[in-house]
Amino acid sequence: DPTCSICICQAGRVSCVRLQCPPLPCRLQVTEQGICCPRCRGCLSHGEEHPEGSSWVPPDNPCSSCMCHEGVITCAHIQCVGSCAQPRQGPGECCPRCPDCEHKGRKYEPGESFQPGTDPCEVCICELQPEGVPSLHCHRRQCPSLVGCPPSQLLPPGPQHCCPTCAGESWGCWLPMLFQADNMKGSELAPPDPCYTCQCQDFTWFCIHRACPKLSCSPSEHHTLPGSCCPICQAPAPSAPAQACAHQGREVASGELWAVDACTSCSCVAGTVRCQSQRCPPLACGPDEAPALSPGSCCPRCVLRPASCLAFGDPHYRTFDGRLLHFQGGCSYVLAKDCRGGDFSVHVTNDDRGRSGVAWTQEVAVLLGGVAVRLLQGGAVTVDGRPAALPFLQESLLYVELRGRTVILHAQPGLQVLWDGQSQVEVRVPGSYRGQTCGLCGNFNGFARDDLRGPEGLLLPTEAAFGNSWQVPEGPGPGRPCAVGREVDPCRAAGYRARREANARCAVLKSAPFGQCRAVVPPEPFFAACVYDLCACGPGPSADACLCDVLEAYASHCRQAGVTPAWRGPTLCAVGCPLDRGFVFDECGPPCPRTCFNLHVPLGELAAHCVRPCVPGCQCPAGLVEHDAHCIPPEACPPV
Repeated sequence: DPTCSICICQAGRVSCVRLQCPPLPCRLQVTEQGICCPRCRGCLSHGEEHPEGSSWVPPDNPCSSCMCHEGVITCAHIQCVGSCAQPRQGPGECCPRCPDCEHKGRKYEPGESFQPGTDPCEVCICELQPEGVPSLHCHRRQCPSLVGCPPSQLLPPGPQHCCPTCAGESWGCWLPMLFQADNMKGSELAPPDPCYTCQCQDFTWFCIHRACPKLSCSPSEHHTLPGSCCPICQAPAPSAPAQACAHQGREVASGELWAVDACTSCSCVAGTVRCQSQRCPPLACGPDEAPALSPGSCCPRCVLRPASCLAFGDPHYRTFDGRLLHFQGGCSYVLAKDCRGGDFSVHVTNDDRGRSGVAWTQEVAVLLGGVAVRLLQGGAVTVDGRPAALPFLQESLLYVELRGRTVILHAQPGLQVLWDGQSQVEVRVPGSYRGQTCGLCGNFNGFARDDLRGPEGLLLPTEAAFGNSWQVPEGPGPGRPCAVGREVDPCRAAGYRARREANARCAVLKSAPFGQCRAVVPPEPFFAACVYDLCACGPGPSADACLCDVLEAYASHCRQAGVTPAWRGPTLCAVGCPLDRGFVFDECGPPCPRTCFNLHVPLGELAAHCVRPCVPGCQCPAGLVEHDAHCIPPEACPPV
């Protein structure tokens, strides 16, 4: 590797010494192209990477502070600390400042910090004001949330230390619920601090510290419910025996507190049940955001919308921004790539199947740093050239599984690739990649009209020129001869009768089973793609496969829009399931099915931790769970 070696020519001989990289104090590391040594990977927030250990103030909330620790973003309201008699607060400032940098008779220089009292969490910093005058700013230190740290590895703060630490490695937020197999038994997940609301975003914990409201009662009446963050008002229990309460058919002792749900808490006070509900403020999300509710939290918050790109049929590409392209090149191409950070690159290799001027996706290659995953025909998978049995897990990097007939690859930081094993591939990226992707899927900037940009950033005149510009070598060694894409019209070559037959068969897109879907996903682009493909496929069984490919692509877009059409029939793209093992077909089955390993996980928690998309496939009927590729009653599960 030329970037990791220093070579010297002496007396006609070349001797090379490999550079030694210094050890890094972090677990999440990344090696950039052209650089030898890895660096600590930071945290992605709104498309911007913040270095490990850094802190910043969100531009939309000057009274909040965020920090990056081991790939986890923790944001909290700044807690001010007073250290002088007459602090002053300027316009737009969150905390008041002391007019000079003197504390207890000692003057501090700009940039110096100190602990004003005995609490190690309090810190004061001497800062220069814009007008050049030093002032003292004091606040409480922010601690990382340590979400996912096993309970046995949590260490309390040491003397003169503010924050707890994790002695071991924290689980990423995507592993525990994805990998439901024997080697997950015995693993621990710490329940999140009740004062933190954490969401798995881009396969990274994004945690917000909750600020507690001020209470009108005296401090002696403050009481915190078990598992809750903020105290509530509760009168001290009287010395005489108090009357119990009846609640949902059971007797509750006076003074007992309980949580009804994430928004409501109740207490028994002298025979009366008193409940308090949290009211959520109005949420106004931007056009590129969507409301999302984090597990265990009461109020939703705005998160960046993810994006999806689909390649289907002969092949047609629906870009991240929604533009439908037709490109029939028979070589290898960049489908989607992180062109700014280099996190991933997804390539497709097309094949003409013996027909001139047309092509179908033959295989998919996903490049993640130094790891190459190939998704092959029939659902076979290789990792770095070796066959991989599914489910396949490479900790902290990727997880590949088979759900129904679909191979799903999950990778850091938030990439998903879905492959049907034949010709349809879908790439999903989180909103943090907005404006930094490239390839046949476009640049994900919310503007579909500029999607025909080549590798040099120039808009190209035709879809064929655009597609050919993203051609890449298939791999090491001599490549096979392949046909470049060109502008073709298969219906013109096939003739009027073939076009009329294709129009008639594709009319199913405008029939009753897709009625609700047409209100949210316009069928016209898919109808045009369907007619195109049926003309290219010709008569016979191949036309049936081409029709089903387009119908499945349209149904997939319907599911993403919240509509699940029941469109299959005995003579239309029927899917056979192993009935002898108890399976039935479901167009949109539960994303995390019940198994013997997650049998006792509450449904709400199971759904909240699951990052799989909804896919059609064979599922166990209600009341049964999956175990060893069979549907069995829960009571028949082996002890785990």
